[in-house]
Amino acid sequence: PWIETWGISWHLGVDGISLFLVVLTGVLFPIAIAGIDPHAKAGTEKQYYAWLLIMQTGVMGSFLSLDLFLFFVFFELVLVPMYLLIGGWGYEKRVYAATKFFLFTMFGSAFLLVAIVATAIIGGNSLGTGITFDLVLLAEEAEFATSTARWLFFGIAVAFAVKVPIFPVHTWLPDAHTQAPTAGSVVLAGVMLKLGTYGFVR
Repeated sequence: PWIETWGISWHLGVDGISLFLVVLTGVLFPIAIAGIDPHAKAGTEKQYYAWLLIMQTGVMGSFLSLDLFLFFVFFELVLVPMYLLIGGWGYEKRVYAATKFFLFTMFGSAFLLVAIVATAIIGGNSLGTGITFDLVLLAEEAEFATSTARWLFFGIAVAFAVKVPIFPVHTWLPDAHTQAPTAGSVVLAGVMLKLGTYGFVR
């Protein structure tokens, strides 16, 4: 239990959907950290590596979360270090690229938060437990009306569509890729964009 009154728990686990993505994250981040020269300004290497490690925490946590609220926290945690890595260690148009990335992702996250809270309340009521964010419990036992489920899926899908990204919310990606520092670009392509696809499958 984490926040019992809201039905939020620290619930982590690995299954067939997340196993290979967890392994990929565990392999790719150390390679990006050890194998790529940060080209950081003198005296900023510690911050650079700290943000990369915080981003690894967010990505790994997203793949391991079996609680919807916990998933949202980790999913959003990824946004901050990526924004700062692009804005602080990127190339010429880094501020523009970082801001665009941040705004697009925050737009999607607003839909995700509303849909997750609605899922927890409606699903919890159908179970008779009040509110619950337990993904396993919601998936196996909760009941949703078809129209309700479609609206909830739409809200969640908007956030994942931005993260994948899918047309027409894809325009942040070329700027972020070209302006991000090399390690940031490697992690973005290798793991971070998989968060959206993983979300859809999960």
